[in-house]
Amino acid sequence: MQTLGQTAHFNIQYDETLLGPDGNPNAISRAQRVMGVCEAEFGLLASWYKITDGFGPDNRITIQMVADFAAGGASNNGYKGSNTTIKIGNQTANANAIAAGQSSCMSFVAELVEVLASYRNQHGNAAWNASKSDGEGLSLLCARERFGTGYSLFFGTPWVNSWLQSSRDTQWINASENTDKNPLSFGLSLLFLYYLKNQLNHSIPDIIAAGGDSLAQTYQNLTGKSDATAAFSQLINKYFRPGSTPQLATENPFPLLEGLRREVKLSLDPEPEGKPFHVDEGVALTSPFFTCPKDLYKWFVDSAPKKVTCVATVRGFGLPIYRWRVNGVDLNPPAQLDQPNVQGSITVQATVTTDHAAQPSTSALQDVLINYGVGEDDFSSNLVFDLPGVVGHVDLSIEASASERFASSDVSWTAQNITVDNESLHWEARYYADRERCMKPFLDVAARYVRSDPFFSLVKSLPDPPQEYTRVIRELTQASAQIATLAQHAPDQARELRHAMSSALGITPAVLDELGKANTKAVRAAE
Repeated sequence: MQTLGQTAHFNIQYDETLLGPDGNPNAISRAQRVMGVCEAEFGLLASWYKITDGFGPDNRITIQMVADFAAGGASNNGYKGSNTTIKIGNQTANANAIAAGQSSCMSFVAELVEVLASYRNQHGNAAWNASKSDGEGLSLLCARERFGTGYSLFFGTPWVNSWLQSSRDTQWINASENTDKNPLSFGLSLLFLYYLKNQLNHSIPDIIAAGGDSLAQTYQNLTGKSDATAAFSQLINKYFRPGSTPQLATENPFPLLEGLRREVKLSLDPEPEGKPFHVDEGVALTSPFFTCPKDLYKWFVDSAPKKVTCVATVRGFGLPIYRWRVNGVDLNPPAQLDQPNVQGSITVQATVTTDHAAQPSTSALQDVLINYGVGEDDFSSNLVFDLPGVVGHVDLSIEASASERFASSDVSWTAQNITVDNESLHWEARYYADRERCMKPFLDVAARYVRSDPFFSLVKSLPDPPQEYTRVIRELTQASAQIATLAQHAPDQARELRHAMSSALGITPAVLDELGKANTKAVRAAE
């Protein structure tokens, strides 16, 4: 056994004879990972247990990376002063050093929690005995909260399923089982502890401090109530019907909520699919910047098809059933329970805007074919779609809704709008060079008097060609105020800019001035 190093509370050792799949020693990398986190984790966990002595330079814990255990990932010998030892299985066959390091840190936390509990047990507090089911549940809870990725990589299927898929014996709520080896009892303990934490909103330090000789006693110490088994069972059985509940993908299905307290969240991520291809090209008489003379420039339109990934997640649901709509049209077929990928197609009406230098931003309502795949698990649903053959900027509204599989028929939903940009307009290099050349002297003057990033963003995107109207409008009010500031020092250039913006946006200079005044009044009112 080689010694890697020493910290304020730990000696870290590893077995240099353990060889990975590549034939090289790999225990040292696991030991280095644990050494990098051990002091921070000790400080946090000791504060959770409110322990301030018994550990330190005279009572260091020895951590050893050893050959893998036949069962379990780590062990400890309880609190033994300077002879306290935590042994962590090296996962020698794991070629992924990062994953093995994360799991090693998780195992370290699980064992350190038990050592701290042992110290308290020896000093008059019998709660959270590591050899009982509730102590094992707390050990797993803390390990998962601190190193969730390592936990999932190491254990795979959540332990709470052992109890949820069984006859659901609740006797271990009122009397902890005198073993830490039964997945039924410690799986129940872990689920009950998450019920205390995320359903009843008690912190881990508070749960530890309230620890009694059973989970029911801990519940009573926290809530003042004596209905632990009934309250827990009623909630669990309502959302996860006995005999009909699939394997959960998480140890923590809480909180379980009702009505408006539940929510559906939606994320949209368009990304390129395939190579861009040429659509159209031509020559247009235009000005790259309002101070530039007009000239003939070549333009090009390319299509870059997009694939859009939509992910719906929920908070407050037990077993959600998801439904999707695009521009008011239901997916057909919809997602199916326990089927990872259902494919189909729908046709929706959507506004499609096309780019053309001579006729910019031409929009029309048209039928759009959407090919999709959709699948769901316990807590999320993924919709992936593309728009075959559509060239342009397609406006879509994506709606995701969720209802409970068992608990109720209430529906919660959310929606987001997205423009899928399957087309892009760009110009020959001379156009952009002329724009930079014309823009520079103006910005040099403006920079001496105006200090506003939105102002400069707007100036750089002044529309000519005017397909960029929307970006200008977003910052119009603030930019109008900045033009007024510029006018105090460079009235001629401010006048030119005001005229250019007014012409491009189709409004009068007076309206632009009023917007600037309104912004100034709002700023003064805020002050």
